Amino acid sequence: MVFADECGASTSPPTRRTWGRRGRTPLVAARRGRRERANTVGWLCVHPATGAVKLFHAVRTRSSITAAVLPALLDRLHRALQGPVVLIWDNHASHSGKKMTAQITARDWVRVVFLPRYAPELNPVETLRAHLKRVLRSCLFRSLEDLEQVINAHLRLVRKRTDLLRGFIESVGLEPSPFPSTA
Repeated sequence: MVFADECGASTSPPTRRTWGRRGRTPLVAARRGRRERANTVGWLCVHPATGAVKLFHAVRTRSSITAAVLPALLDRLHRALQGPVVLIWDNHASHSGKKMTAQITARDWVRVVFLPRYAPELNPVETLRAHLKRVLRSCLFRSLEDLEQVINAHLRLVRKRTDLLRGFIESVGLEPSPFPSTA
């Protein structure tokens, strides 16, 4: 079972509240010029027989993650997992459009389950995304490469923490344990 979702992060963080001395407006450094974005897709995988949890991710800095890019990323995930995939994701247009549906149908190793509309609380990757955004929210990046490096480094650390990955799964009311055998 593979839960999936995409998210983006900017080189300039969103404005947040801060403390300052009375009568003195605090100044926060900000990058001048155009904001640049890094887009990432995360796959939170649960093996049905063993209950093992793994995280895979991909970061794209020069383009968005669209229906044109997702099939190649899914193929990469399939090679890494070396088995059939039950893909669980939201009803975003890039997931349920004609182009993506045709791409998915051409792959006999994948089955898709769509989550209900407007139900991010059912996708554990949303919890992972919130975790990543908390890390990035107070950072100002000099370049898009710096942002990409921090995202990759943090997600590599998260990947090693199976307790945290299990917590993401449990945050939506699921238990990452082996399914009972019917044989």
